Amino acid sequence: MDKSFSGSVELLPEEFLCRSTIEDKIKRFWKKNGFVMIAAPVLENWDKLQVALDEKLIEKTIRFIDRFGKVSVLSPDLTVSIARMVSARKKSGPFPLKYFYSSDVFRVTSEHSVIRQCGVEIIGADKNTLADVELAVLIFMTLKEIGFNEIYLEIGNFEILKKLLDLDIIKHYRKVLFDSFLKKDWVTLNYIANEIKDPKISNFIKNLPSLTGTPDEVFSRIELIPDFLLPAFKNLERISFEIKSAGVKHYINLSLINEISYYTGFIFQVFVPGSPNSIGGGGRYDDLYSLFNFNCPSSGFAIDLDKVYEILKTNYLKPINVDVLLCFNDGIPLHWVWNLAASYRDQGIKVEMDLRSRDFNEALEFSKNKRAKRMVYILKLESSGVSGWIVDTLSGNRERMTFC
Repeated sequence: MDKSFSGSVELLPEEFLCRSTIEDKIKRFWKKNGFVMIAAPVLENWDKLQVALDEKLIEKTIRFIDRFGKVSVLSPDLTVSIARMVSARKKSGPFPLKYFYSSDVFRVTSEHSVIRQCGVEIIGADKNTLADVELAVLIFMTLKEIGFNEIYLEIGNFEILKKLLDLDIIKHYRKVLFDSFLKKDWVTLNYIANEIKDPKISNFIKNLPSLTGTPDEVFSRIELIPDFLLPAFKNLERISFEIKSAGVKHYINLSLINEISYYTGFIFQVFVPGSPNSIGGGGRYDDLYSLFNFNCPSSGFAIDLDKVYEILKTNYLKPINVDVLLCFNDGIPLHWVWNLAASYRDQGIKVEMDLRSRDFNEALEFSKNKRAKRMVYILKLESSGVSGWIVDTLSGNRERMTFC
């Protein structure tokens, strides 16, 4: 896999087949779990979409003036695009809607600007805790399905940090604190904590980096949680219990945060060996649809398919081959070649016709390089049809044949 000038991904046929195989396996698994596929819009009207984009996403957008003089944007976030689409076309339900997608998103980043994502959305579920649990279990089982044996699932509750940052005594430090959580800058975090006059709040901020670990380790430290954050803390504990009951090992991180600001509650991310960064994640965003004049609870997640491909490609990468490579001498009427190819294809046999003139030995070498299972070499036209050779390219066995 290579990256062009813009950081977009380039895939040769074998690489594309490999990534598509992984993608198809994910989609089949999600269908088994009751999700239906939608076509997520990737080209959007800027005026309609920007109302739901935060400052960080806006900085990464790829925008242009279309031929009608309007500003268009390549969708930087499919969750936002789906929210716009559903708010405009599916307000009548029936809910919940359980969608999945597989598409590109476009963001100007230091890595690459075109990101292949597979994701799911649960829209309009009354039982929010159950929906959150389903998402966490689904992303875990999806990664198991495609071949990961070690999965590090980390969960948190974004509501804890949002309520903390909304405090009046925090307002002067809000942006710095947010960035500190995002960058895991614990030195700055500790400095700000020392500036906070409320000892309970100060102590909580200082201890946030340590409130990470197994459910038993984190939930046993309830004495560190300020009273106004206890409901969110308890909600996370309930979700954790249900995830554990579903047989999914996971970890708690109370300082877990996402730079995309539309998250409102439960949040999670997943790590696997072979990648220093998260390969997927998501959570709850109950306020997102209201930005499109539709009050509707929602949650979802996305998996970075390109990161997954890079890790799993040694398991999935296979040569592209054909069953039969059809070669022929100059002077053989083309309709004979077409008819012979059609007769093979009617039997479900994959056939490729060689478009260069080669003698028998050159054609055999080409067949081996193409990894064709058999080479059919049409040699000459006779009164009874055309004659030639059928060669097993692996064993080298050949058989003289006449094709009528």
